[in-house]
Amino acid sequence: MMGALLQNPTQAEQDLLARFALEPVDGERQAAAERFARAGLPSRRNESWHYTDLRAKLRAAPPLAARPDAAALARAKEKLAPSDRLSIVTIDGYFIPELSGDVSSTPGLSVRALKADEPALKSLSLGADDALLDLNAAFAQGGVAIEIAAGAQIEKILELVALDGASGAQSRFARHLVVLGEGARASLMETRAEGAEGFGDGALFVALGRGAQLDYACRSLEGGAVEVQNFVARLGAEAQLRAVSLLAGAPFLRRQYFISCDGANAQIHLSGATLLRGREHADVTLTLDHDAPACLSRETFKYVLADQANGVFQGKIVVPPHAQKTDGKMLCRALLLSDDAAMSAKPELEIFADDVACGHGAACAKLDASQLFYMESRGIPRAEAQAILVEAFAAEAFDDLKDDSLRDLLNADLTLLLADGAFT
Repeated sequence: MMGALLQNPTQAEQDLLARFALEPVDGERQAAAERFARAGLPSRRNESWHYTDLRAKLRAAPPLAARPDAAALARAKEKLAPSDRLSIVTIDGYFIPELSGDVSSTPGLSVRALKADEPALKSLSLGADDALLDLNAAFAQGGVAIEIAAGAQIEKILELVALDGASGAQSRFARHLVVLGEGARASLMETRAEGAEGFGDGALFVALGRGAQLDYACRSLEGGAVEVQNFVARLGAEAQLRAVSLLAGAPFLRRQYFISCDGANAQIHLSGATLLRGREHADVTLTLDHDAPACLSRETFKYVLADQANGVFQGKIVVPPHAQKTDGKMLCRALLLSDDAAMSAKPELEIFADDVACGHGAACAKLDASQLFYMESRGIPRAEAQAILVEAFAAEAFDDLKDDSLRDLLNADLTLLLADGAFT
């Protein structure tokens, strides 16, 4: 029945609609499945997807990734490196306690499997109207819930490690939840290493209570052939979220932010560095609702584009009439290392209050010739000089993090990305 709701469905849409009929979905999952069945995969006809035509790109939907078996666990285990961080491991979206670290000795921290009918997810999804979030809600199962009690101060970095265990192309629908109680503080790193095959549609939901503080970093250096990453967050009064991403190795990536400042005096800092080469495509799209007075937001996104890479940034700050004293600023800057690289930037403001300070900007440029000449004149080879300038440009996106360890990890990743000379 749901298949008939779409006119002229693509093969991928037919695949997904057919699997809805086979999956035992009910309640919220059933409602999400029906919403997707009416909307289908987004295309250029959808304004917010104008630069990233997912309907045309995803020709067919690979089989759903099953719960990892012993062989999948063994393959994933080989990818895990020793670390002093508190690791929380998922494989194809399923929480794997036996590969995760022991958190029982960390006061105030709880890690468990995510319930299919988790009440917090429904409230977090309010206002995030998107077909890919609906698709994720319909298929996701087996994710992880990370809960930090009110007042808890987690000193070690929590690392959510996303691995692939299946061989061949699979469809993965990861869905995870992070909740910080009133006055809690933590640092979370999301390390995505899910391989270069298949289709991924993941979602991370974050809820910050009054006065909670979270430093969050996403390392996505090995994306799927077609990948959608959703980040949904709601901030209580006086909460602080500092969220940073490092994106690379992205054949076709869309990273979406749906964020709402629900309480007065909340603060959010969003930033990211995206490095693309070859024919890679990455789209960062965010919607930030200032739904309470006296909130502050800062968004800074950097792109480094080589060869025939294509970068996209779309950002919207929404300020309703009751959100007086809002302070919001958004900036996108792109560094084009090739005449064939392309950047599309679309920052927007929707302001319905009169006592605000908001602004946005976007700029594209090449490496500064005078800076290159200065460095070369002092004996630095041209390729090395270019790498230094690119690294300095991209690393600025990590400055908002308060956690020095998180920042150091991202800087180390950035140095490795630049080491092979692909961005010089």
